[in-house]
Amino acid sequence: MLVDANGGVDLIEIKKPFDDKVLARGVYRDNYIPHGELSGAIMQAEKYLFYLSKGGRDIEKTIQTKYRSQLPAALEIKIANPKSIILHGRDHKLSPEQKFDLGIIRKKYSNMVDILTYDDLLRRIDNIIAMLKVRAGS
Repeated sequence: MLVDANGGVDLIEIKKPFDDKVLARGVYRDNYIPHGELSGAIMQAEKYLFYLSKGGRDIEKTIQTKYRSQLPAALEIKIANPKSIILHGRDHKLSPEQKFDLGIIRKKYSNMVDILTYDDLLRRIDNIIAMLKVRAGS
C-alpha cells in the first residue's frame, strides 16, 4: 500500500524481474498477449482494488488504526478511486513489435492499473538523475 502526502491510498504489487514473464512466448492472431504471470498480477491487483473500494469508511478507519504508528499524526487515510501499480518483469529484450503490443496492454488497463517493468523504473530513475544534473548546472 502507498499513502500519498494527502492520505490518498494506492496499491503496489511487486513481482520478480523475470525476462520472459511479461508477454506470452507465441502470438495470438499476430498479437503479443500478456504472459499468464502478468495476467495473474493484473487480476490480483484488480481484486485488491475492488475490496479496498468496497470497504468504504470502515476500511479507511481500519487502515488508519493499523498503521497509525507509521503515519504522520495529522494524516487521515482517504480511499477515493485508488489505482494499483504493478512492477513486473523486464522489457529490455522485447522487439519493437512486442513493445508496441505491451503499450496497448498498458493502455487497456490504465484506468485502474499502471504496469511498469523494472526497465521502465530504471529509465525513470535515469531521467530524474539527468534532470537533476541539468538543473544543478543551470
